[in-house]
Amino acid sequence: MSSLPPAEAVLCQLIRISKDRHWPTKWSPRFVGNELSEQQRSRIIDIASANLRSRAPFAQSIGSRLELLEVRVFQRDEDNKTHIRFVFEVDMTPDMLNVFGSLHGSCITFLIDACSSVALTALSAVSHKLSLLVSHTLGTTFHSPAPAGARLRITAETTAFSSRTVSAEVQIWDVTNKRLVATGVHNQMQLSKL
Repeated sequence: MSSLPPAEAVLCQLIRISKDRHWPTKWSPRFVGNELSEQQRSRIIDIASANLRSRAPFAQSIGSRLELLEVRVFQRDEDNKTHIRFVFEVDMTPDMLNVFGSLHGSCITFLIDACSSVALTALSAVSHKLSLLVSHTLGTTFHSPAPAGARLRITAETTAFSSRTVSAEVQIWDVTNKRLVATGVHNQMQLSKL
């Protein structure tokens, strides 16, 4: 009997954990672009749930409230490579705020990390190159504050995917007040052998 590759084993464990819990939102995103089988669509939703709903308590309290609205798989015109774009939304709650009553910088960084990780892991699975990825660099630019009660839209789009490094760009919008809150670039790399 053969065992699962390490990346698949870890993902299966996270998916199992996320399915054992009851979440406030059942995801039924709109899929756009390249045709995906029902199995691929289910796999993408499982990956998003595993990444956002199987984490430590801080991340879980915010990640579990993210609503997955759209998944777009497409081939980029410039190089004909497959990429993926996720769109999430969430209402800001007190656990996301700083002392001034606006979205906390660490929460912004978490959203960039978590949402880009979902996109990169999903692309690796759709491309049949699932692997264990870890953060290499995470750059964040803060543009404007988002006040308490605002609704946020987070888009995460893959930009590069090679055998050694992968990258995604994220935008966080305050859709209530029509303002760009933050942008980020997340670079990940293969996990080194221990």
